[in-house]
Amino acid sequence: MIKQNDPKCLPIVQKIGCFVRACGYMAEYVTGKELTAKQINELWNWAKKSGHINLENIVKHSAPIATHALRMLGNDKGQFIEVATFTRGKLNYYGSVGEGLKKLPKFYIQKIATNGEEGTHFRNIDNEGKLLFDPHDPEIISQGVFYSIVYVYREV
Repeated sequence: MIKQNDPKCLPIVQKIGCFVRACGYMAEYVTGKELTAKQINELWNWAKKSGHINLENIVKHSAPIATHALRMLGNDKGQFIEVATFTRGKLNYYGSVGEGLKKLPKFYIQKIATNGEEGTHFRNIDNEGKLLFDPHDPEIISQGVFYSIVYVYREV
């Protein structure tokens, strides 16, 4: 799988694209297909143009980015929905999340502290906190966990 710091990725993706790359991984997991560096760059540019990444290059809406990655990989029916946060062993659903969504397959993007220049990093984990995919090569060593964002996948 292409990592965020692949030389074919945009310089901004190489430097701070871990969240967008983690969103892409969820789509890759569902479809069984891999994004190319060109598609990762296109995903970043689409998210910026669509307002899902703001002018300061902060991801504001991650579920639409993951859903757009599904479309790029040929899945026209699936959708990712952000439903909760997971902090200190507790799953905290948002108030608007119904019981039906709570039963769907879950995906987790974890925000960790790092010793690096940016100070934080996003990566994909499973429901037990085991690392599934680190967008960076080499893997970024965690200096502590802030939280995980929880998504569900459904077909619409």
